[in-house]
Amino acid sequence: MYILMFCSGFFCWRGNVKKLILIRHCETDYVVQKKYCGHEDAQLNSNGIKQARNIQLRLEQADVDKIYSSDLKRASQTADIIFPKRKTIKRKGLREIDFGNFAGLTYEQVLIKYPRVYRKWLESPSDSKIPGGESLFDLSKRVVMCFNEIASGNPNKTIAIISHGGPNRIIILKLLGWNLNRFWDVEQDAAAVNFFISKKGALCALKLNVVSYRGKYGEDYFCSRWFA
Repeated sequence: MYILMFCSGFFCWRGNVKKLILIRHCETDYVVQKKYCGHEDAQLNSNGIKQARNIQLRLEQADVDKIYSSDLKRASQTADIIFPKRKTIKRKGLREIDFGNFAGLTYEQVLIKYPRVYRKWLESPSDSKIPGGESLFDLSKRVVMCFNEIASGNPNKTIAIISHGGPNRIIILKLLGWNLNRFWDVEQDAAAVNFFISKKGALCALKLNVVSYRGKYGEDYFCSRWFA
């Protein structure tokens, strides 16, 4: 069972996982072209493969017990590159939100074709349902159920989860104790890495949306405390 609590400036989820590293898949052509992908099974592009290899170098000293990923190629491919000698356990519950009619369209095209729906998606995401796809509530229910199953099955273990922008945001929102209307307050760039560590039985955020290998932050930003 998981209980929300406040810990060292962050709301945390009480549970039995020792450490969590949460990663968004690396770059695809959809990311570059600013297109909605959802359940479409895109692969990493050449830059995405390079990003994953850079993360692998940063995490090669990490002692991870289990690796989980979405069953979509861009997530499982990222996991296989970062943890090349390990088995990745694929979970359909970690898939990106089903973008329905948005899939394959750019942000600008969606705004033109579905202006009211798109504005509501940006302004009040918790009350939105994408035409032909999932609502944010549907996504949250699916992802939280999957995360609970993973966490409860790994007492005192260090786990890695490689997923997508939407599911990562949901997991982070729940760990921080925020509601779904704060969905857009959580940044998750392509290839973002997020670090959580257990303190008094609760998972607490150390660093979120780390993309230091891209030069956005200093070299000391890649969360050395997580490896301690």
